[in-house]
This record gives sequence, structure tokens and C-alpha cells, in this order.
Amino acid sequence: MRIKKMLPNPFILIDGTKITSIEQWERWRKEIKELVLELEYGTMPGVPEDARSEIVETQETEGYLSMQKLKYIFIPIRSRPEISFGLEVTIRFPDPKTVERVKQKIPTFGVGGLPCVIYVGMNPCIELLENGYIIINYQNDQLEPIEEGNPIIGPARTAYQLVEPDNYTWGSISVWAWGAIRMVDYALSISSVNKDQIIITGHSRNGKTALLAGALDERIAIVNPAGSGCAGAGSFLALDEGCEDIAALTDKRRWWTWMLPDFAHYGYNENKLFFDQHFLMGLVAPRPLLRTEGILDEWANPRGTVVAYLATEEIYKFHGVPERNQLALRAGGHTQNREDMLALLSISNWHFFGVQQERIFKDLVCEPDKLPPFMDWKCPYIKSCGSR
Repeated sequence: MRIKKMLPNPFILIDGTKITSIEQWERWRKEIKELVLELEYGTMPGVPEDARSEIVETQETEGYLSMQKLKYIFIPIRSRPEISFGLEVTIRFPDPKTVERVKQKIPTFGVGGLPCVIYVGMNPCIELLENGYIIINYQNDQLEPIEEGNPIIGPARTAYQLVEPDNYTWGSISVWAWGAIRMVDYALSISSVNKDQIIITGHSRNGKTALLAGALDERIAIVNPAGSGCAGAGSFLALDEGCEDIAALTDKRRWWTWMLPDFAHYGYNENKLFFDQHFLMGLVAPRPLLRTEGILDEWANPRGTVVAYLATEEIYKFHGVPERNQLALRAGGHTQNREDMLALLSISNWHFFGVQQERIFKDLVCEPDKLPPFMDWKCPYIKSCGSR
């Protein structure tokens, strides 16, 4: 493993002030949100002035609504209704018999509504659906195409460029995360959803998207990037052999449109970075953050994800909730499989309903004591540390 430089200390504000209290953390959050958007992913707009939806398909199974497809129309500015773009969304509802079965095991399940998973992509999340969770899917390439080496500007950026020229610098990941945040808006409008039990997940580029959306939107209760690698849960500064790095991600022949264009300057110059992805993941704290990774997924830098996880744990210690910072490693490569989904179900049932959970840390190669030194700072001692 190559350590480009020691991971930066997140407990120091941009002006050099050392953070020693939770009260200072809100200022840190504001600084880091601006930092990751302005230097890494690109800035994005807020809520569109108008958003309309219509049901295009419904499906009933044994007398209950099991699936619904919606077509969303987003209108950035009401005064220009002719400028709009769409997004098709699929919602899957659990069988009422399933919900009743879960309630027999977990008495508090369903109180105030059902938990809801926003999945970036089209995975039906069967493992969670079969355990009473509502699933919202959207295919992110509707907002921004996924074209290798091809700088196609999607309908979302096209529309906003027409009504607010040059106001936003968003790359594709920011566009997709903007769509995920709009799905949070939608989830909160569903009467059967518990507004405090919203989860976001996705795999690979969609894992990068889920992490960014979860870091920015505090309405999301649990954040789960899966196999997200470079520009996701993996470290930019701790690189395993054969993994994707900034230079590879931002190569003009590959996915350079995913990031803020200027971020490519850090390719081969990672030592000039004054932040790493534990800063982004620190924005999720104190909410639960679960990374699910395959130990053979070399391109996604699983050992670099372990490094970033351990650095982020210091932030969770600062908030007094280190148990909410989690990593689930499994055998295998670049996929999000049943084992990953069951890990997400486990942390969700633990956090929402108090169901006992075991931490997962399987890979001997990735044990912390096998890693080279990667940071020279720790959680600063404060009275609330470890007690919240």
C-alpha cells in the first residue's frame, strides 16, 4: 500500500483553529460542505421551484399495491415552465403480511410509518423489501448520461444552464446526488414512510452518489456506499496496488465528467490535497455510516477504504458514537450482493429498532495493525467524547 502522505487532521478549521467542542463542529460542517463541492464534486442547485409527478403504472399483488412507477417533471424556475426535465421513479411496497410478521418480532417496527430505502440505480433491494422496507429506485443516467470519455451534458445541467447560466459547476456525481436528494423530498411526501427512517445506498458510481447525497442531506438517517472506491469511501492518499486513483478517474478517456474538471489537477499530485474522503464521511456523523466492500475488489481500493474508515472513526469518537461508523467486508469482488444487503438490514434494524447487531470485520489482510502508518492525530479529548 502506498501512503501518499499522512491523512489530514479534520479537527482543525481552515483558519487554523483547533476543534475542541461539538459547538465548533457546525462551523466545520459548513466549511467542509463548501470545500467538497467547490473543489471536488462541483456545486449544485437547491430545490427546483416546481416539481410535478404523475403515476404511469401500478401493480397489485394479492390485493395490495406492490409497485408504482412515477414520472417526475422538474421545473427549475416557474417563470420558465417550458424548460424542464424528467425522471422516472419506481417505488416498491412490502406485502402487508410481511409487515405484520416483522412487527411480531420487532414491536416498534412500523410505528410512525415504515422505513424507506432510496437506492441509486435499479436494485430492488429484495432483502430489505422482504423485511418490511419501502424501496425507491431511480436510474441516475436519466439526469446525466454515463459515457466513458464523452462529455455529454445531461438534461438536468442543460435545463439549469438555460435558466441560471454558469451558476453551478456540478459534475455528474453532483447531478446524480442532486437527484437522490430530490428522492428524499419525495420519500417525505409518502404517508406510509417514517420520516426519521430514510436510508440511501448504491453501488460503484452509485455508491459515490449515495455517499455525497448522504453527507449533504441530514434528513437521511443511514448512509451506505457500496464498492464506491475513488471519490467515494476510498482514500485518495492511501492507495493499494491496482486501484483507481484520481488520475485514472479523471483521465479524458474515462470518467472525467464525473468530477469538477479542476479536480483532475490532483492526479499524480495527491500530496497537495489538504483533505481526504474522511472529511466527506465526517459530514455524515453522528448518523450511521456503513461501507460494504468486497476484499477482492482491487479497483475500488478496499484497503484504502479501511484507512478512510479508521480515520473517520476518530470523528465518530468525537461525537461519542464510534459504533455508528461501520465497515462490512466480505469475500468477492465488485458487486453489491445479498450479504451486503443483509449488512445494511442489520445496521438499520439496530439503529431504528434496537435489534442486536454484530460488527463485521473479516479480512485479515485489512486488519488495522497490518496497515502502514497513515495518520498522526486522534480525536481531541472533550467531555462529551464517548458519552453521547
